Amino acid sequence: MVNNALDYSTNIDGVYAIGDVNTYPGKLKLILCGFHEATIMVQSAFKRIHPDKKNVLKYTTVNGVTGF
Repeated sequence: MVNNALDYSTNIDGVYAIGDVNTYPGKLKLILCGFHEATIMVQSAFKRIHPDKKNVLKYTTVNGVTGF
């Protein structure tokens, strides 16, 4: 059971659920949504594992192009 659709935590401390195994109001069962859920969940897990560290998320689809 997902307690919080904002970070995908479950009712079991330290366990997260993403993709087709969880449900929440307005959820779309699309693979793109699963990728999004995974990104949010990983950020939440990072905060749990490293509460004193800042997670700097860097990603782009235009590697090698300056200005992004």
